[in-house]
Amino acid sequence: MSDQTAQERARMPTGCNPVLERRTVENGNRNLLKYLRPGLSVLDVGCGTGAITRSMARLVGPTGHVLGIDPNADLIAQARQQATDLPGLAFQQADIYAFDTTEQFDLVTCARTLQWLARPREALLRMKQLVKPGGYLAVLDFNHEKIRWTPEPPSAMQTFYRAFLQWRQDAGFDNAIADHLQELMTGIGLEAIRVDDQSEVAQRSDPDFNVTSRLWAEVAELRGPQLVKAGYLTEDERLRAIADYDEWIASAGESMTVYLLAVEAQRTL
Repeated sequence: MSDQTAQERARMPTGCNPVLERRTVENGNRNLLKYLRPGLSVLDVGCGTGAITRSMARLVGPTGHVLGIDPNADLIAQARQQATDLPGLAFQQADIYAFDTTEQFDLVTCARTLQWLARPREALLRMKQLVKPGGYLAVLDFNHEKIRWTPEPPSAMQTFYRAFLQWRQDAGFDNAIADHLQELMTGIGLEAIRVDDQSEVAQRSDPDFNVTSRLWAEVAELRGPQLVKAGYLTEDERLRAIADYDEWIASAGESMTVYLLAVEAQRTL
C-alpha cells in the first residue's frame, strides 16, 4: 500500500486516549531511568500526548531540555496544554522523516512508535543522526505476534486481534518490530547494542488488573472504527469483541503478557 495509506492508518484517532495518559517513564519506559539526570537534552520521537515526555522533563529538571515531536497536531495540542508548568519542555508537530534541526541530543528515545512506521530503518537512521557523539538512542517497541493470554480470550476478541494484525501488515507495518530492532540498529552502524525484555504483565492478583488487562478492549474502542471503515471486520464484530473481552476480564481472565523489548545503543561517531 502507499505511504499515504500507512500515514492514515498510523494516525491516532481524535479523542481521549486513556492508554497514553496512564504512561510515565516509571511504568511505561523504565529503561530510560538509568540515563535521565539533571541537565540532559532529550528528544522524544512519537511523543503522543506527552505523558512520558513530561515525566522525563521532571527528571532532567530546569537545566535540562526535552523536546517531544509527533506528526499528529491534535496530540501535540493536548501535550502543550498539559505542560505549562515545566520550563525545559517543548512540543513540536513534526514527522521524524522530515524533522529538520541542527540540534543534537544526549538521548533520543522512541517508544511504541516504530510499530507505526512503514520505513523503520530510515527513521532509525535519522534518529541516529540526531544523537550527539557519546549519546544514546533508546527504542522500545512490541512484537504483537507474541502476546499471551491465560486462558485464551473469547473468540470475538481473537477475531478482532487477527484483523488488527492484518490491517497493520497490509499498511506495511512490522508486527514483530521488537525482534528486528537489533538487526536494524546494526545495519545503520550502531554497536554494543543492549536488548532488555520489558514485557508488560497484567495478572488478576494485581490491584489494577481490570485496567491494564483491558488494553485490547481500548484498542478495539479507539482503533476499531478504522478497521471497520477499511472493511477488516464489521461493527457488530467490533462491539462483540469489546463486550466479550470485558466479560473475560470480569470472570475467566488470569493474565495478559504484552511482549516489549528495549533496544539501546551509544553513538560513537
